[in-house]
Amino acid sequence: MTAEVAVMNPVAVAMAADSAMSVGRTGKTYPTDKLFALSRHHPVGVMVYNNANFMRVPWETLVKLFRQGADTAGKATVREYAEAFMEYIGSERFCTERQTTLNLIRIARGLIEEIAREVKDRALNVEGSPDSEVGSIIQWHTDRFTQAGVLPCMENFDADELVRTHEAELDNAIDHSFGTTSISAPVRRALHNCLAVAIRSARLSGGFSGLVFAGFGEDEIFPSLVEVVTDGTIGDVVKAKTKKHIDIDRAGVAAAVLPFAQSEMVGRFMDGVDPEFMQYLRRYFEDSLVKVAREVLGEATQSGQLTEQLLPQLPNIVRNNLDAFGEVTRNFCRQRFNGPILSIVRSLPKEELAGMAEALVSLTSLKRRVSMEEESVGGPVDVAVISKGDGFVWIKRKHYFDPALNRDYLARLARTQAIPRENP
Repeated sequence: MTAEVAVMNPVAVAMAADSAMSVGRTGKTYPTDKLFALSRHHPVGVMVYNNANFMRVPWETLVKLFRQGADTAGKATVREYAEAFMEYIGSERFCTERQTTLNLIRIARGLIEEIAREVKDRALNVEGSPDSEVGSIIQWHTDRFTQAGVLPCMENFDADELVRTHEAELDNAIDHSFGTTSISAPVRRALHNCLAVAIRSARLSGGFSGLVFAGFGEDEIFPSLVEVVTDGTIGDVVKAKTKKHIDIDRAGVAAAVLPFAQSEMVGRFMDGVDPEFMQYLRRYFEDSLVKVAREVLGEATQSGQLTEQLLPQLPNIVRNNLDAFGEVTRNFCRQRFNGPILSIVRSLPKEELAGMAEALVSLTSLKRRVSMEEESVGGPVDVAVISKGDGFVWIKRKHYFDPALNRDYLARLARTQAIPRENP
C-alpha cells in the first residue's frame, strides 16, 4: 500500500509519498518511486498509488516516456494534462490485444474468486439453479455494481459482447476459482452477467491504480489537483474516472490537505477523530437505539398506548436521527479542528508546506511500524513543491545510485533539462 499527501494553498502545492512497495501477498516490501515530475518544462507533478503497473507496464516508465515526447506544449489546466496523459497511455503501444485480454481476466478472477470464497465459506452447493443461495450471492454482487452506476467512458461499451468473445478464457477463470466443484450452466451464466455489469460499473476492481496530478496549467494562477483512478484498458477503452478535482481560488477553496491511499492518520490529525471510529460509533448507536426503542414500544404496545404498526418504522427513524448526528459532528470537527488548521495552511510558505506533507506521511509510516498492522507504508519520503514561478522543485528525493559515481548520468540530465550538473 501507500501513503501520499498533497498540501495546497494559493502559493504552491507540496506532494509527499512514501517508498514502500508490497509484493503480492508475501508481506515483503521494497523501495520504489511514486512521485514524479510530469513535465520537464511545466509546473506539474504526478503521484501514483495502489497498483504500480498499467497493463503490466510500470507507471514510472509511462510517466518518463510521456515526459520525453509529449510535454513540449503547455496545457491550459492541470485537468488537461491529466486528460493528455490518460490518452497517451491508452495507445496501442501499451494496450495490445494480448494485454487487454489479460487485464480482463485479472478483473474477472478477482471478482469470481471473491464470490467463490463466499460460497466455500458457507459450504453451498453450486450445482443448483441461480435461484439458490449461490444465485443470491451472485445477484448481491451484481446489484452492488449496478447501484454504483455506469462510468461515462463505458456507457456505449458492449460488455456482453466482450464476455461472449472471451467466454472460454472466463470459463477457465471460473473453473480455476471454484476448483474441482462442478458449476452448473445457470450459475455460470449468472457469473458471466455479473462480470458484464462489473465491466461497465463505476465500482473498480481491487487492482485499480490511482493517479494524482497537481500543479499549474498555463491559464491557472493558483494550483489545482486532479485525482484519477483507472482499472486499465478493457476492450478498446481505458476504464477511468476522475475521483477528485480541487481548485484553489480566492473566492472558494483557499487551502487543502488531501491524503491518498492509506489516509487514517491524516483523518485523525485534520478532524480530531479516526474515521473508522466514527463509523463504529454510528453502527453501535444505531443498534442500541433500535434495541431501546423496540423495548419501549413493546411495553407501550402491551399497555395499549401504541400499536405494533410503529415497530417497522424504527430503523428509518433511527437512521434519520443518526444522519443529523453525523452532520452535527462533522460541523464540529470542521470548526474545532479542520478549519483552524486550514486557516494556517492558507498562509504557509513553500518550505512549511513541504514539511507538513512529509510529516503526515511519516506519521502514517510510524503508526504502521509501532502497531500490529502490516508495514505497508515506509522507507524514505520523497517530497516536491510545485509553484507557478519556480516549477517542480525536489525538496527530498532518494536515489537508487550514488550521483558521484554516475557523472555521465548527470551530464545527460544537464543536456536534456538544461540545468546545472550538480542539481540532478
